[in-house]
Amino acid sequence: MPIQLTMCRLCTRSRPEFLCAVAELVASYPSEIDVVELECMAACDDVPAIMVETDYYPQVVPQDLIRLVRECLQLSTS
Repeated sequence: MPIQLTMCRLCTRSRPEFLCAVAELVASYPSEIDVVELECMAACDDVPAIMVETDYYPQVVPQDLIRLVRECLQLSTS
């Protein structure tokens, strides 16, 4: 079952480096990540904010996003 990565559409689209990291993850793990874009996460002070499954992460830089998703994927396969 793929892990769910949830993010705000408006906030992430304003950060191309963040979207590149998401695209890299989806390309690397095509059937293991389900990306959900919401209209708003009500997290404007924490942009870019994401949720991996049910865990909330504020002010995530691309390197942290990649690390978080990889860690979550490793946990789900163990």
